Amino acid sequence: MTGAFADWLLVHAAPAEAIVLPGVTTCCLGVGKTAAALELYATLLSLEGRRPVRGVLLFGVAGAFPDRHRPAPSPVRLGEVCVVGSEHFGDEGVETPDGFWDLSRLQLGEVGPFPANGRVAAAAAEQLGAPIVSGVTVSSCSGTEAASRRMFERCCADVETMEGAAVALVCRRRELPLLQVRGISNWTGDRDRGGWDLGRAVQATHEAVRKLCAPR
Repeated sequence: MTGAFADWLLVHAAPAEAIVLPGVTTCCLGVGKTAAALELYATLLSLEGRRPVRGVLLFGVAGAFPDRHRPAPSPVRLGEVCVVGSEHFGDEGVETPDGFWDLSRLQLGEVGPFPANGRVAAAAAEQLGAPIVSGVTVSSCSGTEAASRRMFERCCADVETMEGAAVALVCRRRELPLLQVRGISNWTGDRDRGGWDLGRAVQATHEAVRKLCAPR
């Protein structure tokens, strides 16, 4: 691969997000935090000494918190792409009578935010004409109105993913820059109001990845 992302590892979570790029190998990590972290780490280890990896480009789909659950309109709409500037774990911790306590508050671990590479993210967002957003990574997606409102109030994120923070944590441990590009497939909250269009989101994501990886 030539261009700005030569020698970057391209990864995605679900088989439905796979893309075909001539001369480029992409890695399917699996859906969820555990699968994504384990597979990415194992892949990076397997490539040591075989091929250089200068960074990780994570692409896929995500849900966005709808306008009705936030004080200001969402910076990204259905079917559009965004660049995730930072992401943190949203449900690593414990529910208490006083609210949710995350691992950091419990002094049991870190939850982020884990930033993408700022320079790379800004350049990609400019090239794509896409917003830079904040993300939250969850094990259980916000498929009810109450869950979506609660998650937004907790984290004030723009988009919700199931892998972003886990991939970001691996990249930080490996000292690799990360770029994360997501297409919006649905609104969080009541699934009947989600406006689901997975195909459109995948297509928009693929167009963005091809544009970023095109020779210059």
